[in-house]
Amino acid sequence: MRTVRLVISFALLVVQLAGCGSNDAGDPDAGSTTADSGDPAQCAPPEGPYGTSEGRTLRPFTLNRCDGTPFEFYGAAEGYCDATFTVLTIAAGWCQPCHMEAALIQSNIAEAYADRGVRVVQVLIQDPGPAPPTPAYCQQWVENYGITFPELTDPNQLTQIYFPDNALPATLIVDSNGVIVHHEVGVSNELETITAALDRLLGE
Repeated sequence: MRTVRLVISFALLVVQLAGCGSNDAGDPDAGSTTADSGDPAQCAPPEGPYGTSEGRTLRPFTLNRCDGTPFEFYGAAEGYCDATFTVLTIAAGWCQPCHMEAALIQSNIAEAYADRGVRVVQVLIQDPGPAPPTPAYCQQWVENYGITFPELTDPNQLTQIYFPDNALPATLIVDSNGVIVHHEVGVSNELETITAALDRLLGE
């Protein structure tokens, strides 16, 4: 009788162990070492070599929003983890085509491509000199064009690195690995060249 009980107990133990293994194998997330989009490791700034042309990696940077709070381009809280591509536009208050594009970016890019994982970040300079836009100027820009995406003020540092001599308006598209996949300077009619680039990249 004791032998029978031992056999039954052993059989139950085998079934329990088999059940644990079966549940782990059937759950695609069980035991997975792949980090999800919320894993801070996935949001770490990419390593270089950094550069300014297509195919090179965008150098990490931090600039202030209109209210003075810092915005880290590769920060998890800023949406880097969840973005398939980031459209980084650079505008200047004295640049009339920049105003024309700013009036369209919210609807034609930020809203039109939101469900495809595209985020938009705009960098604003006020004058050709080194001083960044004042908070009031930046906030007025945001209100004028109904902008809901991050608006950053630049003391002409980032602008001069990527678009020397204030060749504006200008746009970079950066992929989820931090690689520059599109770089353009000059006005884009109804933002057509930017949206065409996004359509091509999202279709690949």
